[in-house]
Amino acid sequence: MIELRQLRYLIAAAHSGSFSRAARTLNIKQATLSRHILEVEQRLGITLFDRKTRGATLTPNGQRYLRTARRIVKEFEELNAWVRETRDGENGRLAIGFYTSFSAGNLRATLTEFSDRFPNIQVRGFERDRQMLLAGIENGLLDIVIMIGEVRYHHLRSRSFWSERILVAMPESHPLASRERIHWTDLTGERFLLTERDPGPETRNMLLSKLWMPGYTPEIDMDDIGRDTVLSAIALGGRVSIVAESALGIQVPGVVFREVHESNGHIRIGFSGYWREDNDNAVLHRFLEFVADRYSLPPLSGQQQSSHQTGKEMP
Repeated sequence: MIELRQLRYLIAAAHSGSFSRAARTLNIKQATLSRHILEVEQRLGITLFDRKTRGATLTPNGQRYLRTARRIVKEFEELNAWVRETRDGENGRLAIGFYTSFSAGNLRATLTEFSDRFPNIQVRGFERDRQMLLAGIENGLLDIVIMIGEVRYHHLRSRSFWSERILVAMPESHPLASRERIHWTDLTGERFLLTERDPGPETRNMLLSKLWMPGYTPEIDMDDIGRDTVLSAIALGGRVSIVAESALGIQVPGVVFREVHESNGHIRIGFSGYWREDNDNAVLHRFLEFVADRYSLPPLSGQQQSSHQTGKEMP
């Protein structure tokens, strides 16, 4: 059997044109290199090198053999590099589920930067509603899902990621469009349009908590349409909507966005990541480390896993 290191010796000798120079490059004794090359020739039954006083050159058989030897060594090195990168989470696949807009905001920026830093990782995104995302985590189709809020789920680990501003989307002709900032009290009496799909139900709950008062309940239309269609309908006039700042990337003529403010500043909504406790994908852990570093998050602790489904809105 010919060893891989012997192939390396042959390649070094062919490149140097001298056993002595090759031995110095490899930091071994010349006698050791010569012995191994001779052993290879004896095993093959052919002469690979013409030994001369001023060096060693490949024979025709040696040239043909070295072409294959170089390919074998190169493929072996590439295989080892792939194993190291996979083990260290720098090579492989990551399936991410979400239902927020991917047109702008932190999700888009995070995945773009992650892909730039780790080009050997294939990132696949899946936009679904909350229930389908959670089902994807449970059956192993998704490595991690990113959703609004912070809800605990049995057998899932989670952590807060980032937050985004809450905005009002309104027709550019709306009286409030001339203001730089909007307060909740300014929205009393408005008619809202939301999607039935996520995060529409969560947005509806937020509107009810902020605007409801004895004798008044905000008028909220829930339609089975996507985010882009909601904004297109807003442009027609008569209604407004509530969105996260990631929706700023959706350019719809006739629609403007204004921040929603409370007494202590503009309002933000949090996003969290969820993944299975037993997911051993090294790329997932590399992604979690990347997000923690990007947003200066504290290290994950063993307590950051779900108990059951008590939810709370993030500050």
